[in-house]
Amino acid sequence: MDEHRNPSLNERVEHLEKTVEELRAELRHELRSTDRALLEKDHHAPESESREARNTSAAPTSLPRTTANDGPGTGERSASDGSSASGWRFGVSLDLGNLRSGEWWLNKIGIGLLLFGVAFLFMFAVERGWITPPMRVGFGFAIGVALLVLGLHVYEDRRAFSQVLLGGGVGALYITGFAAFQLYELVAYPVVFAFMVAVTLLACVLSLRQDEAPLSIIGALGGLGTPFLLYNEAGSLGGLVLYTCLILAGTAGVYFYKGWVSLLTVSSVGGWLVFLVGYSNSFFSLSAPFPGDRWTLQLGVTFAWLLFWLTPVAVQILRDFVRVPAHAHVYVVSTPIILLGFTSMIWRLPSSDFAWIPLSGAALYALAALALRRIESDGLSYTHALVALLLLTHTFVLMLDGDVLFLTLAAEAAVLHYVASRSSDRIFSAGAHLLFSTVALWLAARILPGILEGFSGSTRSGFLGVRAFVDLAVIALAFAASSFVLPRKLAIVYRVSAHVALLAFLWRELSVLPGGDAFVTISWGMYAAGLLVWGLRQDRVELIRGGLSTLFLVVGKLFLVDLAEVEALWRVLLFLGFGGLFLALSYYLRSLWRPDATERGATHRSGTM
Repeated sequence: MDEHRNPSLNERVEHLEKTVEELRAELRHELRSTDRALLEKDHHAPESESREARNTSAAPTSLPRTTANDGPGTGERSASDGSSASGWRFGVSLDLGNLRSGEWWLNKIGIGLLLFGVAFLFMFAVERGWITPPMRVGFGFAIGVALLVLGLHVYEDRRAFSQVLLGGGVGALYITGFAAFQLYELVAYPVVFAFMVAVTLLACVLSLRQDEAPLSIIGALGGLGTPFLLYNEAGSLGGLVLYTCLILAGTAGVYFYKGWVSLLTVSSVGGWLVFLVGYSNSFFSLSAPFPGDRWTLQLGVTFAWLLFWLTPVAVQILRDFVRVPAHAHVYVVSTPIILLGFTSMIWRLPSSDFAWIPLSGAALYALAALALRRIESDGLSYTHALVALLLLTHTFVLMLDGDVLFLTLAAEAAVLHYVASRSSDRIFSAGAHLLFSTVALWLAARILPGILEGFSGSTRSGFLGVRAFVDLAVIALAFAASSFVLPRKLAIVYRVSAHVALLAFLWRELSVLPGGDAFVTISWGMYAAGLLVWGLRQDRVELIRGGLSTLFLVVGKLFLVDLAEVEALWRVLLFLGFGGLFLALSYYLRSLWRPDATERGATHRSGTM
């Protein structure tokens, strides 16, 4: 048998080797054909570009290319880079990828070490008294200009290296202006302020000219930081607000033109921080703020709110993106919240008066949602609608309190669930879930103390207060919302939660009565029996399971609580009564069950329609 098997195995191995050789030959033929096609296509192209194209086509895989301002191995190439054949290409080998990463880190670390070395040399020369203050400032200015000139010179060949040099040059000029004014007092405030503004404009111009975001980010940081670098006691809040608004308007314009999200992020965070510092200096100082400071700061934060809200929305509408970018949603949601925070700190109004501000904002965002729904995709429209609901909820919190607020929030959550089910919108559904979760926590905080009060032995009347009816209404709203909650698998969560809440509600209201434990057990048993009978008559499995599980819970309470807590007469009546109830349910269980109730109900509804 082995003799017959070995020749068969040898034949298979020979056939496999032959197949591999044929595949190799075909692969070599395809590669030669590809090279020949590339040579014919690039016949008039420079030799370096043709070689690069052949190397790229020969590589089995390629990694993404990076921009000059990206980190190692991240991002895509900027649209300003021209053709896809220029710049670094990954995928030729893993060593080239590591080389690109090494270059990115080396030039960043190198410029940092160079600036530190210059600073140390500068400090050393100052300590020795070798140079005078004007020479020191001139030395810093010369370094900044030299870095800018060198960066522009090598830009065509080394874009990443050029960006590092240009950024270092702009940073050196900012430091030079700071030193000339704050350290040595060589120039007047208007002169150095104009110089810092000129450096900011230079950074933005270079950034736009080279179509690279890092320089504009440095310019935004330097521009927003100029009032603090040149801080003196003569400054005013009005001047700070006006200057900051101008800088923010400029950066927003660059973002509108270029779409650099990083620039918008840096300028927005920096702008809000500047306003926060201005508020702290004016309203937390020993002296009272000037009468117009409140309106000045309010106008500034209102301008920033409109700027950072409307600019991303306008970019989305005019450029007609198929998918709304995530940062647009973030700015739509975050800016009104920040505005309300600043407004509350500035004016410190009573809640009833301040509530009109978020109410007005809710109306404004609702109108914006309707307008956006007509002119663009539903993405931003839904976001504005959610912001309107958020502001409306905040209005309710400010205007209402206690039971009225509790019931209002529950009703709002139920309405949101209904709207989400009609429009199949996940965003509305998520908002409704979040709001109902808050209501559920609030309901637990209202019920649990009453249960603990019953354990303490205190007595009070139940079912007589408005609080009890409000809690029942909220539980009913949660159960009603389960009929149209999205996704549908969460309906059982809402129903079980409403079921548990009702049991806890009965415990709270009845346990504080004389003999309350017995009343709790009786109410639980009647409720469970009703669920079971209803489930059997309607052929609803979840109702049957809920009724049975609650009956078993009643049995556990009889043995664990009532056996030790209730009086002897009540104990006898409870055990006899529930024993008879269980026997009666078991006897009539089959006659109560209607397994075809669901089908007949569906048939009746279809016949009626």
